[in-house]
Amino acid sequence: MILESFLTFLPALLAGFGLVHLLWESRGNGWTLALKLFLGVGLGLGITSCLYFFRLVFFPGQSGYLFIELGFLGIVLIALILRKRISLVAPLRFPSFSWAHLFLTLGILLVLYSPMSFSLAMVRNSPHGDYDAQAIWNLRARSIYRLGDAWENAFSPEINRNFHMDYPLLIPMNVVGGWNTLGSEVLRVPAMQSMLFMYAAAGVLFCLLAYTRTISQASIALIILLTTPLLLLMTSFQTSDIAVTYYFLSTTTLLILFFIEEKPQLLFLAGMMASFSAWSKNEGIPFLILTVLFVIWMLKKYGRLIQIRDFLYGSFLPVASILIFKIRIPVSQSNDLFAGNGFMAILSKVSDPSRYVSIITRLASEIYHLGEWQFSIVVILLVYGLLMGLKKKSELHKFERLIILLPLTQLAVYFGIYLVTPYELEWHMNYSMSRLLLHLFPTALLLYFFFINPPEDALGLIPKARKGVQ
Repeated sequence: MILESFLTFLPALLAGFGLVHLLWESRGNGWTLALKLFLGVGLGLGITSCLYFFRLVFFPGQSGYLFIELGFLGIVLIALILRKRISLVAPLRFPSFSWAHLFLTLGILLVLYSPMSFSLAMVRNSPHGDYDAQAIWNLRARSIYRLGDAWENAFSPEINRNFHMDYPLLIPMNVVGGWNTLGSEVLRVPAMQSMLFMYAAAGVLFCLLAYTRTISQASIALIILLTTPLLLLMTSFQTSDIAVTYYFLSTTTLLILFFIEEKPQLLFLAGMMASFSAWSKNEGIPFLILTVLFVIWMLKKYGRLIQIRDFLYGSFLPVASILIFKIRIPVSQSNDLFAGNGFMAILSKVSDPSRYVSIITRLASEIYHLGEWQFSIVVILLVYGLLMGLKKKSELHKFERLIILLPLTQLAVYFGIYLVTPYELEWHMNYSMSRLLLHLFPTALLLYFFFINPPEDALGLIPKARKGVQ
């Protein structure tokens, strides 16, 4: 049922790709077309989940997920035709490949085999995902699916609050929609959605670096990402963490492209991606707020503050979904991190120096062991960076030097959550810190390779690397 599960989502994926292509008029570069394809994965799944949620809220029954996908795809195709954005003979320009590039391509193909084999093996051996998927994400989807018109009872206040009734619904909505399309609770549907987000994130990382840097730089980053043990494991868990990881990376990607190409449509798409992270999991809510503040700050520096409206327009659909969910499902308004955690309790924790020491110590250890490699990938990357050297300041777009603030402030939010958590601190860090850092790892990897010289420049192995976008 792997193929059937993929085909269930295919119209949404094509519609997402078409929408990105419609809004972002690039200059025929093959890497941009591939990048649109991978950005379209998250856009298609995100928009379809919102539309299907509205369908459940405002109309009886649960059918229609496939109709929503096909309708979405049809509207996009009509718009592409009317805008004359479909061409079967449009030239695609890829840069020339050297023997070094071909060698790295072979390495990528070998690397791709490993995560694919691991993912398929985990789907067979653990079809329900890990405990969180069984207790929260897939349980939520199964409850909604089985309850039919009474689907809102899946959020009964009688259910243990540790099952997180406040978690948003991007992941469960697509699972329920897939099951209704296939006619049964096909176990491969949630697994397929998780794999789509992982491979789409890898594609976004590779294509942006290939487009703005070099193929070698992109290949090295992709190989590191797809051989990260924790990423592969979390993908098999079928939770929303991989979706959040994807949306953080895609938001950063689109903001980089916006400040390079200065096209407001890219800011609109960035607003959608940032908001879909909030529709995926609660950790996306502070990310959305931080992104809005960051974009306002950057636009003000460039004297173009009025363009914040493009970002806000893009965020409308997922933000509306979140607000309707919070209003329609009262139990979703409570959060376990703040329930019973009064002002005096928070003040006591914030003023306790030992908590800072514990969090910083554990954070340093988790960063050192980031990704659960057998060795520290962070140390390897630091050594590699020393060998390659940093790009000259003049070679970096001003925005590229500042966007690192976005993942750093999100990390500061995670630090603050641990500082005030109502749970026992060591347990909470053991349970979640590695996952939270994984949210930021692909974005950090992207920005790292933006600052590091590509092998072409550092070693002079093949012709001089590209300076910026061609």
